[in-house]
Amino acid sequence: TRVAVARKEDAILEGEDDVISRMMELHPEFDLFWPLGEYAAQPQEINGTVVNPYVHTALHVIIEKQVENLSPPETWSALKSLEAAGHSHHDALHRIVSIYAEIYFYNFRKGLTFDELSYVELLRNLTGGEGETEEKEMKNLG
Repeated sequence: TRVAVARKEDAILEGEDDVISRMMELHPEFDLFWPLGEYAAQPQEINGTVVNPYVHTALHVIIEKQVENLSPPETWSALKSLEAAGHSHHDALHRIVSIYAEIYFYNFRKGLTFDELSYVELLRNLTGGEGETEEKEMKNLG
């Protein structure tokens, strides 16, 4: 909620707070819940769908940081491939978030660590195994 308050005050945010703020902007429908503090962490019905605003935003932040840090690089490649195929940045993030969340929550329930090898493989499959062009572009970023 600290970042939500800072956003309302038009404060300049840096680092992870900036990433959180940018991801919060993607979901203005959550703005009603941020002032509720810890109660916003409860699943909420929004537009006919049950969603946890905190978890949803946290997953967005995780993927956005993976893209920004190129870790794993396949996240960046998948995002760029999806965008090149006509998906909006937000929709592409959601597709990647779905993969990440499925692996994360499955392994969490089983008491296992995150399976990054499966994650990377599913990211590659998401884009049809494409990514050579994106990987070359990514190397040029460094």
